[in-house]
Amino acid sequence: MLVNVDLAPGVYANGTARQAKNRWRLSNLVRWPDGQNLQPVGGWITRITAGALSGLARSVVAWIDNTSTRWLGIGTHSGLYVMSASGAISNITPTGFAAGYADASAGGGYGSSFYGQSTYGTPRADTSNVTPASVWTLDVWGQFLVGCMQPEGRLYIWELDTAQGALPITNAPTGCVGLVVTDERFIFALRERNVAWCAQGNEADWSPTASNQAGDQDIDTAGQIMCGKPITGGTLIFTTADVWIARYQGLPTVYGFYKAGADCGIVSKGAAVALDSRCVWMGPDGFYIYNGYVQSLPSDVADYVFSNINRQQFSKVSAFHNAGFNEVWWFYPSGSSNENDSYAVWNYQRNIWYFGSLQRTCGVVPGVFTYPVCIDADGGVWEHENGWNWSGATPYAQSGPFEWPGEMGGADRRMMVKGFVGDEAVQGQSQATFYGREWPNATATTFGPYTISSAPVDVLFTTRELEMKVEITAPADARVGTFQLDLQSVNRR
Repeated sequence: MLVNVDLAPGVYANGTARQAKNRWRLSNLVRWPDGQNLQPVGGWITRITAGALSGLARSVVAWIDNTSTRWLGIGTHSGLYVMSASGAISNITPTGFAAGYADASAGGGYGSSFYGQSTYGTPRADTSNVTPASVWTLDVWGQFLVGCMQPEGRLYIWELDTAQGALPITNAPTGCVGLVVTDERFIFALRERNVAWCAQGNEADWSPTASNQAGDQDIDTAGQIMCGKPITGGTLIFTTADVWIARYQGLPTVYGFYKAGADCGIVSKGAAVALDSRCVWMGPDGFYIYNGYVQSLPSDVADYVFSNINRQQFSKVSAFHNAGFNEVWWFYPSGSSNENDSYAVWNYQRNIWYFGSLQRTCGVVPGVFTYPVCIDADGGVWEHENGWNWSGATPYAQSGPFEWPGEMGGADRRMMVKGFVGDEAVQGQSQATFYGREWPNATATTFGPYTISSAPVDVLFTTRELEMKVEITAPADARVGTFQLDLQSVNRR
């Protein structure tokens, strides 16, 4: 009989493989933008080859100046750069700038040494502090670029002259961990437990008076301030322990600060994405969303991500908004890597999740530039969602297990698979591989791969549990729908 393999969109990777029964459970470089068809993510092309940047880029921002020139600001652990729309790179590192740290490091204690340096799973006391990798916080002040990098701690401004490096902002506080520009035209200078702001529209005036609206406010947090993110209705201030919202009130207080959520700290300066009045971010053990208040964001891939992440290198986690596909991407270092080599995606329109492998340190939303722009650890700058070249990788999704369908016999039945019928928008762009097991966690037997054609594909094997892997083999905007399996029940002997 022909049985539809009708899998829900997105990936479920929590718990065991069997808990992903009749779902997709593994993926790489694929998505379900219409909530039905499996298709590959767009490919990427080179904008800037490796070596044009010195240091590891972990922050990027795009903007248009008053002459309609498009810019990309890029912060590395050792410098600051801008790229024009033509691809020209200019080094605008401030004179006397003190380079930071390429990697996070620490002393003893579980999770505070580098991967592979001790026995995995051996309990050790949390006795040391992690020194994070150095990450710029970059923003746009009118038509100018502003930024700050911890531990260097000074606030800088670049006023569009490629022959002149960024300059310290006059009179600005020092010892800062970052900055953020609010929608009301204030620069917030973020310190460990204090937020200071300049006079409205005047980055050189930081001394409070009765009329200029400059000021500062201590934050009563158990953690340390990490970064800020403006949203509709306020500016979120993230700490390692909680989240606060700053709301503009005008004189005399100027800003009021209110705790938006407790026990929901952020893992890095780059781990949050604003979505109008909402904001999502990665915490140390889960994802969170602010939508008027903070709540946990349920994730179908959280177990996979947080059991496979290098926690010492949390400071390298970087998120960006892929707005054209209603996605938030998080780049992170897997447990076997010291650098970002993996990603997790939340499609907020469909409320589905997926993940994969990709070496990117940061990215920026499309808009100023036509395509999303992402940067790798070698300093290469890439345009994403452009073409169908995945640098040799193969987009795929693999299901959890199927068993004999129906009420009669159920999971005790073995099935003979005699063939399958593929479902493609254009024939010949994908292939299918099947994996048979007698019991969960048993060694799988591989059948295939089989090229999908316009006619039923004949196969012949028996198994009790079956998984299916679909790979996109053509460099094209492929579409894969619902497969059908030709099955026959086989009694156990």
